[in-house]
Amino acid sequence: MEAVDYFGEKLKFEIDPPGIEELMKSGDKDYIIVDTRGRNAFREGHIPTAISMPIEELRDKFAELPKDKKIILYCYNITCLRAPKAALFLARNGYDNIVELIGGFEEWSKRGHKVEPGQ
Repeated sequence: MEAVDYFGEKLKFEIDPPGIEELMKSGDKDYIIVDTRGRNAFREGHIPTAISMPIEELRDKFAELPKDKKIILYCYNITCLRAPKAALFLARNGYDNIVELIGGFEEWSKRGHKVEPGQ
């Protein structure tokens, strides 16, 4: 695979914080944001509208996720593998509209985007 092909394909499955912010402001409702971190981390703060589905619960709960919407997955930070592992699992189970938030929650909050507490 050539570098141009690799990076072209890679970008199809990634989104950055401004991309999510733009989606939120657009009024588009054809997406769902999934936090793959642990429940305590979710309670401390998460991206607005995100649902909590820790990677440990994914096998039992993934059928709750709609297949007709874009699924945006995130975890702690750029070195966290929870979101890519969740994406691979979902792809193997028939989901094909999946993207990963690059940098995870750390990048989202570091850039000053809104964070919701609780749940």
